[in-house]
Amino acid sequence: MNISYAFSPTVERTRTDFSAGKRILIVDDQETILIFLRDRLEQLGFAIFTASNGAEALALLQKDSFQGILLDLEMPGMDGLSMLNQLRKQSNAIPVIVMSADPTRTAMIKAIEAGARDYLTKPISYEILKYKCLRLFA
Repeated sequence: MNISYAFSPTVERTRTDFSAGKRILIVDDQETILIFLRDRLEQLGFAIFTASNGAEALALLQKDSFQGILLDLEMPGMDGLSMLNQLRKQSNAIPVIVMSADPTRTAMIKAIEAGARDYLTKPISYEILKYKCLRLFA
C-alpha cells in the first residue's frame, strides 16, 4: 500500500494565495532569528525585508510600505518598544507582532499598550508563527 504525503494543490494554493506578495518587515538584531523567520515566511509566500535595529527599520518604513512587522523588543540602540512608539506616531495602520524571550505578562502588556496587535515568545514555534502571520498579515 502506497501512502502519499504530498500536499494537495488546493491546500497549497489556499495557504499562499492570501499571503502572496505581502511585504513583511522583520526587525531583530540576531541574524539567526532573521534567517529563521525569513525562510519560514517566504515559504508561506510573503515578501520579506529585514532590519537589524529600530532605527534601520524606521528608515525602511519611510521608503517602502509593508503589510506587517515582526518586531523584537530587546535590541541595542533603539529597542522594540521605542520603535513601536515612533511608528504609532506616524501610522497606526500597520499590524505589528512583537517578539521577546521575556515570557512575562508585563512585557506582553507593555507591547500591546504601545500598539502591537500580537505577541510571540521566543523560542518561536513555527506553527504559532504561521497562524499569527496568516491571521494578521494576509
